[in-house]
Amino acid sequence: MNLWHALKLLKRRWWIIVLITGVVTGAVFAYYYSQPREWEGFAVIAEYRSLQANRTVIYPDPYSLQVDLITRLQNIANVVGSYGVLLSTWREIKDSGQWEPAERIKQTVPLNEQDFAGVVDLVNRSEIKPIPNTEYLSITLRTQGDIEVAPRQAQYVMDVWLRKFQEQYSALNSQTARPSREFVEQEYRQAQRDYERATRRLSEYLNQNKDVIQSQNQTNILLQSISRAEVQLYDAEVARQSAAARTARLAQQLRQEEQRSGGGRYRKLSEVIRKNPVLQELEQSLARAQNDLEAQKAQGRDENHPEYKRIAERIKDLEQQLREQQKTILEAETVGINSLYEALEREYVQALVENRVAERRVAELRKQLAELRSRLEGLPEKQRIAEELTLQVQLAEGKVRLLKQKLDEALTRESELQTAGFVKIIDGPSARPVDKRIPLRVALAFALSLILSTGLVLLLGQVDQGVYTPSQAEALFGVPVVAALPRLTRALLARDRTEQTPLSASYQLLSTSLMEANGRLNGPAVAITGADPDVGRTTVAYNLALTLARDGARVVLIDGDLRNPQLHRLLRADVNHLGLSDILLGKATLEQAVQQTAIEGLVFIGAGAPVENPVRLLRSPEMQQLLDTLKKVADFIIIDTPSAATFADSTVIGLAAGNVLIVHAAGQGMTDATREMLARFKQHNANLVGVVLNKVRLDDSTVYRHFQRGYQRAIAGRNGAVERAALPAASSRVDDSEPEQTTPRD
Repeated sequence: MNLWHALKLLKRRWWIIVLITGVVTGAVFAYYYSQPREWEGFAVIAEYRSLQANRTVIYPDPYSLQVDLITRLQNIANVVGSYGVLLSTWREIKDSGQWEPAERIKQTVPLNEQDFAGVVDLVNRSEIKPIPNTEYLSITLRTQGDIEVAPRQAQYVMDVWLRKFQEQYSALNSQTARPSREFVEQEYRQAQRDYERATRRLSEYLNQNKDVIQSQNQTNILLQSISRAEVQLYDAEVARQSAAARTARLAQQLRQEEQRSGGGRYRKLSEVIRKNPVLQELEQSLARAQNDLEAQKAQGRDENHPEYKRIAERIKDLEQQLREQQKTILEAETVGINSLYEALEREYVQALVENRVAERRVAELRKQLAELRSRLEGLPEKQRIAEELTLQVQLAEGKVRLLKQKLDEALTRESELQTAGFVKIIDGPSARPVDKRIPLRVALAFALSLILSTGLVLLLGQVDQGVYTPSQAEALFGVPVVAALPRLTRALLARDRTEQTPLSASYQLLSTSLMEANGRLNGPAVAITGADPDVGRTTVAYNLALTLARDGARVVLIDGDLRNPQLHRLLRADVNHLGLSDILLGKATLEQAVQQTAIEGLVFIGAGAPVENPVRLLRSPEMQQLLDTLKKVADFIIIDTPSAATFADSTVIGLAAGNVLIVHAAGQGMTDATREMLARFKQHNANLVGVVLNKVRLDDSTVYRHFQRGYQRAIAGRNGAVERAALPAASSRVDDSEPEQTTPRD
């Protein structure tokens, strides 16, 4: 389909496009206009976190991740819309009396399903999405109702929802830092008690031994080295214990993952389960056995009958087998690597390496500390004990300072997670009306329906099998098209004058084709026929005979339709005059049947009196003798015939005349009647002169377009009769007085 063809299709079927577009657009407008007014509670939130780049991490979390902004917003959105938050929100609002949908749910849903239905209702009404190019998250909740009730209800539900979300958010953050802070706090208190105990022991020893002298520089250096080694050893021990605890925790998680259903190194991706065929067969056998047992009972046999016992034993055996069989069997299973197990295993190996490194560090520091202590053993006894007690005080004091620093860091981290990492409400909660966006929706409906209707029209054009142009007619009939006659309001040529119209020009082309077709005509007689009853055969025969006579030919027009003659009406001839049937029956001579017309060179022979068997009469030798006589005195003999698909008259007349001119109405496809007519003519080797495509639409008529574009104004101006120019609009209707010129189906 080319562009020109597509444009013509759209022009012809514009009413389909208008109808579909109007109906769809109007329906969309009516639907949204009639919908009750909507309101939505809304809020905009954002998560704020403090900068922790310079903060010392006490115990790094192996599962902590550095996520980007999009992932963080998605995490917050998942928490806001989580089932736990929505469930707690629903349980608070359902009995508050301030949420109208809750009352409907409580009236229509069973009590044990109300919580689930309420959460589903909140999910359907809510929308959570990040605001583009910002760190903000938008939350909305829609409801319908009166202007005085619905906004207040939406704002109330949003307020409860945000409060439940903030509680859940704080609980999730505190779960991460609290265990670490409690552990450090416990160690700090124990270190304080150890420091107080060491200080008391040193003071008591110095009071009992007044002769203990102050340490020398060398001793102080040794003690300081021992103190540093003790501190390093403690740090190493803490690191080793942390690594060991982490290793044990990861090992436990690995064991739990292995024991979990669907866990382990490989996880199940998919499985195909079907019903156990053995179980089905056993069930069928059990059903048959039970039927047999019922049949035995019907026959009057009791439990002591051997056959009854055998069937009962069979039923027990089948029931036992059914209990042992599984209901379903695994037909196919697909497994893959468990990403969680793989990550845990990778973390476990890393923790195991860190534990081994820490153990080696502890062993080395213990060895160094043992060497330093052996050097300290060489000092005097009292001096050595005093120095050891002093060293213990220093170690305890250093441990207290270290744990105090770590406790402060743990408290700071917990405070940051609870307060520094918080959700701030940027806007709302409040309520606002929801724009129905009727203009946008109507515009979209108009555009989509326009595209749909245009596509439908083009599709109808593709599947339409009608014949509209001469090229299509030639492709279907296999016979050349000798003329294409436009469909006009006035389908008949004027009897009293010669006119210059597209219709007369088209018939002049047809008459010229017949006059120049001497090599293809078997004599001057031409039968005008057509497959369907409303293609315009009579009109074509009349106008063709009139045009041939005006072109200077001697023409005899014969009404060969002995069943429903109509030519006498067009010529205004006497219907009761002798005609063709009278000649063939021998009741009249040719001279008696011929009627003169007002057109010079044109004579008319009517159908004559009605007969019971027109086919038998047309097959008679008198018909051929009549045509032979007329061929001697006439240049053209035009014979009108009835429908070729209904009666055999057309075939008989066409074979007798020697030439057949087929009339086909534009818009009609190659019907079974048309195929049957062509097959019949070809079977009898009839001479098909050509096809006249009648009732061609004006935009498909080359004669009409060119005449209107180049000659209408010139001819009208020359004749001084612009008001009487016969060029009607393309959309004009057909005159009801000429039934054969009805508008064909598009």
